[in-house]
Amino acid sequence: MTLEVRKLTAGYRNKIVITDVSFELAPGSIMAFFGHNGAGKSTTLKTILGALSPVEGEVWLDGERIDRLPIPERIARGIRYLPDSRGVFPDLTVEENLDVVARMNAADSGARIAVADVLSMLPLLEARRGSYAGTMSGGQQQMLAFGLALLGSPRCILLEEPSVGLQPDLVEMLFGEIRRICAKHAISAILVEHKIASAMAISDHVLIMNNGAVVFDGPPAKARESNFWEFF
Repeated sequence: MTLEVRKLTAGYRNKIVITDVSFELAPGSIMAFFGHNGAGKSTTLKTILGALSPVEGEVWLDGERIDRLPIPERIARGIRYLPDSRGVFPDLTVEENLDVVARMNAADSGARIAVADVLSMLPLLEARRGSYAGTMSGGQQQMLAFGLALLGSPRCILLEEPSVGLQPDLVEMLFGEIRRICAKHAISAILVEHKIASAMAISDHVLIMNNGAVVFDGPPAKARESNFWEFF
């Protein structure tokens, strides 16, 4: 099991936002993570990443408990986070963006994915390798952000609203690449996304939260059969 979240309770200062959140994510699988605004999706991701400390509960990655580790240690072990702001360096070229992050990962002696591998995996980036990131479209920048997350030894990628501002065809392209690469390289992913149909189309697992609690945990087929729309 790549990622296991056990009875996680967390929040901000004295306000509890999520309570008793538990789920498991196998290598290579994608979990679509849904819920209304304020349901607790971002709080869950931030707690997995380490930006928030849990009040109760545990986070395990590849059999190791990581919820007491600082963010750099979690990243070194394979946690990656893609914010909806994309997080690329706009004044650097595509290749320079990749090189900078690769150098940051230089201490990772077990690194499996190098710059050349990312360019090979994502032909769009290869075609734009000399372009400045800030001159690229939103979809191309989001593809670059995904490429940056692949560098090193990623085990679980946390994606927060990757489709924001993208045209439908670019959403399908990006999601298709996420599905293909995660399956091929046994990388798990959590996909927080408002484009429900597109996210479910590439997902193996659906988790729905309402008011800080898990109200559905199961395969996409069962989610479609359930009345989950009431939670949005």
